[in-house]
Parts: sequence; structure tokens; C-alpha cells
Amino acid sequence: MKFSAQPAIKIYDRWQRLAVKSMQYCSLVAIVFVGVIQISCVTGSALRTGEKLAEQKDYSGAIEAYQSVVDTKPGTPEAHQAQLAIGKIFTDQMDQPAEGIKAYEAVIAAAPKSDQAAEAHYEIGMHYFRQKDYKASQTQFDAIINNFPNLELSHNAQLMLAKSFEEAKDFEQAVEVFDNFANRNPRSQRAALAIANKGRIQRQYLKNEDEAKRTYQSLVKRYGKVEGAEKEIEIAKQELTDLNARIPEPDDPLATQMDRAYARQDARREMNRPRGGVERSRAMGNIDMQIADSGFGVSASEVMRNFGGQGGISGDEQGSYYDAELMIANFFYGDESYRDAGALYFDAIARAESANVKLDPYTYLKLSICYRKVGMHQRAREVLKKAASRDGGVIQAVIDTGRNHYTSDSYEKAIETYNSVLGMARGKDSEIYWLLSLAHKKLGEPEKEREVLEKSVAANTQNLDALQSLAEVLHYRLKDRKAAAIFQDLVDQKGDSYIGSKTLGDLTYKYGNYVQSRAKYRAAARTAKRLLNKSESKVEQQKLRNQVVYATILAARATYHLKKLEDAQKMIDELAVEYPEHALIPYGRGELALLDGNAETAVAEFKASIEKNPLSDIPLMALGNYYVSQGFNDDAIALWEDYLAKNQYNQQVRRSLTKLKGEGAE
Repeated sequence: MKFSAQPAIKIYDRWQRLAVKSMQYCSLVAIVFVGVIQISCVTGSALRTGEKLAEQKDYSGAIEAYQSVVDTKPGTPEAHQAQLAIGKIFTDQMDQPAEGIKAYEAVIAAAPKSDQAAEAHYEIGMHYFRQKDYKASQTQFDAIINNFPNLELSHNAQLMLAKSFEEAKDFEQAVEVFDNFANRNPRSQRAALAIANKGRIQRQYLKNEDEAKRTYQSLVKRYGKVEGAEKEIEIAKQELTDLNARIPEPDDPLATQMDRAYARQDARREMNRPRGGVERSRAMGNIDMQIADSGFGVSASEVMRNFGGQGGISGDEQGSYYDAELMIANFFYGDESYRDAGALYFDAIARAESANVKLDPYTYLKLSICYRKVGMHQRAREVLKKAASRDGGVIQAVIDTGRNHYTSDSYEKAIETYNSVLGMARGKDSEIYWLLSLAHKKLGEPEKEREVLEKSVAANTQNLDALQSLAEVLHYRLKDRKAAAIFQDLVDQKGDSYIGSKTLGDLTYKYGNYVQSRAKYRAAARTAKRLLNKSESKVEQQKLRNQVVYATILAARATYHLKKLEDAQKMIDELAVEYPEHALIPYGRGELALLDGNAETAVAEFKASIEKNPLSDIPLMALGNYYVSQGFNDDAIALWEDYLAKNQYNQQVRRSLTKLKGEGAE
């Protein structure tokens, strides 16, 4: 048999070509790999350079080094870290907070869900806290609590949120947030510290010794044998001694099934902490699925396993594992263990929805309450909003729960429950505000009672219950009998008057119901116009003309808010044709100019109106309020004092002046 070399040669040639290609490919990979390493090294070098320059107080050089990272690796964690460093230099070292905040906000805008965004929120919050702008700081801390619940920074932010409320002298809110923190960390030493702070504020600032006693007694009872809480326990015992109150015996941390579950949970919590934002159940019965992170800082499977022992609790053959979760969640909820209850409710709802099973609306309400009890108010509202879009019965379930709290004398709980669904079903808002007023009445809070009743009427001007209640609180508790009479007339169907319609117009405008506001102001103008056409008295005619013009200007102002600038301007122009010399016409132009952002024109028009009629307080109040809004308090005081020197009996101007001077004194 002859042997041919041709196939072997071909095979060799093919192998050689492949080898060459392989070498070329490997060379390319090597080049890319080296490039990546070089870029990483350059980035790391730039970050280290920035750190060294900052340590040497060469802040401009440090910023330049950090900016090189931002420019060369945009959108990466390294770039975000560099921007954070730039922000800290500007705010902490160079006293340029505006630039620092700009850098922090750039991180948040570029990567809103990243750990660096959480740090940026925290740094902005701390800046505002140091500047004593507590409201701004609270917004930042609250964003961390709701959006980054699993980060340790979230717990620090919650404590800072409580501190900011305390510094702002909003002591009730501070107490609530310290309580939220304790609910979120039920067996930690820091929870004991939070409860001790709660008791301190209740006694020292709220002057509520009964509540302080209960808080300190709860602290001793629940944390008396918890390692690390010894200092807080001694403080609580001393406070109870000073208050001549009983010092309870501490609970045994392992006495009950729930306590033993907590002990097991705390022992293994770090080892079992969910990673990557997704929790995989370890005790899921025969249902195999992934559940998004609930934000409660503990997995539902962990709670179930610890509650039921090492074997855990699983569903039956029907796959109703969520039924077991709900049963145990209700147990924890009843014991006010909101963190663990919330984790179970969240998991059970996800499983039931996946199986297209409709749950009791109260399940969603309880999950919402669990979120609120740990301080995650944004998530609480999101739960109810989502549930309400699927099941209209959810809103009614919340309202019914609030009513139950009210009938059992739990007025604070009723208020909290009603507030949780405001704005979710517009047709229900007026009723909810009215129910809120009943709770505030029971708590002896007439100013808050009036406010929610005003909102109730603003949401539905035909709500006779709200109108009647508003008349009563004004008459009996606030002693404003003149205003009370107006609302009583509306209840008695005597509201077809200028003052009744205008009052409703003012109320609806105040709370942003511009459609109703425009309608009521127009009704007031029509009423005055009808009477004007019948009147034969010169004095009365002048008064009615003023009412027609003023109500029409207010209607134009409401029209502007409905995004109808041309219609609003047309209303003023038509007034000017009908009443060309009327002193309020410039005032009307000034109102529209101010709404349109043209302050210079607005001020000039207000002054022109005052010049035409120095006795009218309408343009005077508008100009003074503008001054106050811009921080020009001295100008407002001078304006109003000059007016009162000639018109000493004008109570509206006097009240505004007295209030402004009082605020200035503080």
C-alpha cells in the first residue's frame, strides 16, 4: 500500500494557520488584559494621589486628581467614590458647601441605588444638620432609611433623623423615630439606647411623666438582661426611682418561644444575611421562588425557621406556605414585633400574588403599619397605594381600622391610620379629614381639629358634617364666632351670599383645589353683581363694586393655577374695561405678575394700587406678604406700621404685624 504525504501536509498547514490565529488572538487578549490592568492601576493611583494631596492640604490638587478618575471612568463605582471625595473636600475643608452638595447630588443622579448614593445622601444630611437646617437634613436621612434599609448607614441615618427632630424641638416626632429604631433593632444594645432617649424626651421636654414611666419600665423589662444594655438599664432604674415608680423584674430573654427565636436569630443573623438584594427562602415548603428584599433587615425564611425550630415550618401539599407565614406574622404583629411580622407579611403577599390568590385587605394594612413602625413611611405608603390599585376594599379596610381605634379610645392610632391613606382615593379624602377631626377633638387639639376640617371642606364643599363641625370648633373652642356664623349659614343653606361663596373660595384656594376655588369666587362675583344692579345706595354700590372686582381678581388668580394664563389675563383685562378707574385693577395685574415670576412688575403694581386707594388693605397685605416671603421683614413692618398709624382699627393688618414682630423676637 502506497502512503501519500499530501493529507499530512494539508493537516500540518491547517494546524499552522490555526496556531498563528491563536497566537494573534492571545496577543489581542493579552493587550486588552494589560490595558485593563493599566487603567485600573491608573485609577487606583489617581485615587491614592488624591488622598495624599488632601492629607497634605493641597485641596485643589486633590480635586484635580479625583476629577481625573471621574473623567476617565465615568459611571463606575470608582468615579462615584472620587465624586464623594470631591464633595467632602469642598464641604469640610474648603468651606464651599454649594460645590460639595453639587458633587454629592451628581453621585445620586448617576447611581441612585448605589451604596455611594446612600453615602452622598448622608453627607448632605449631615451638612444641613450642622447648618441647623433640620427640615432639609430630615429629607436626606429619610431617603436613606427608605431606600437603603439593609445598609448600616441606614441605622445611623435613623438615629440622626431622631436627633434632628429633637434639635428642631419637634419632640413628638423625635420620640416616634427613636421608637421606630427600637422596633427595627428589637434586641440590640442600640435599641435600649433609643428607648432611653425616648423616655428622656418624654419626661424632660414633653413633661409627660406617665408616658416616661411606661417607657422606662418597658426598657427595664425587655432589656434588663440583654448584654450591652447595662448603662441604659441603670439610667432607667434611676429615673423610675426619681418618679416613685415601680421597677419591674427583667424578662428572661429565653423564656418564651418568641424570645428563643430572637436569640437564635441574633446568633446567626450576620451569617444568613441576604446578599445581592434578593432573598431565597430556606424553608419554603413546596414553593420554589425568589422574593425581593423586604427592607426589614431580616429574611422571612429566617424568622420562620427560628420560630419553628431547626426544622422550620413548611406549607402543606396544597402549597399554602404563605398561610403559615400569615399565621405567624399575626402572632408577631400582636406582640408588636413589627420587624419580623413585616418580613413575613411581605413574603406571604409576594407568594400569594404569584399564585393569583386574593388576600384579606387587612394583610396589606398590617404590612404598611409594620413599615411605619420601623420608620419606613415611604414604603408604607407604597404598599397601600399598590394594594388599593388592585383592590378598592383596601382603603375602606384602613378607614374601618381607624374607626375601631377611635371607638376603643386609641385616638393617636386612629390619626396615624387615617393619615396613611390620605390622597389615595380622592373621593374619600373629605370623609377621612372629618374623621381625623373627631380624633383631634377627643385629644383636645382645636387648632389641629380646625385644620383638618378646613381640608375636609376644601376637598368637598358639600360635606355638611365637616361644615357643621367646623362651625362648632370655631364657635365653642376657638371663640371665632364671626367665622363660625359663616359656616353655620352654609350648613343651613344660607350660603348663597357673597361672604359664604368667597369664604369657600378662600378655603379651597388655600388647599390647592383651584377648580372649586375659581367656581366659588365666580359665584361670589355674580352675587355681588346681581345686588349691585338692584342697589340705589351710592355707598352700597361702591362696596358691591369692590366685591365684584376683588372676587373676579381672585377667580383669575385661581384660573392661573389651572395653567390658563391667557384666560386669567383676559379676566383682568375685561375688568379694566368695565371698571377702568378701580384701584384694585393694578393689584390684580400684580397678582398675576407675581405668579408668573415677575416680582418687579408685581411690586410696582401693588404700590400703584395702594397709591390709588391708601385705605384699602388688600394690596397692602399682598405687598407686605411678598416682603416677608423674601425675608424683607423690616420693609413689611414699616409698611404695615405706617398704614396702622392712619387706620388703627384694621385688625387684619394688626394681627399680621403682631405675628411678624413676634416671630422676629424669637
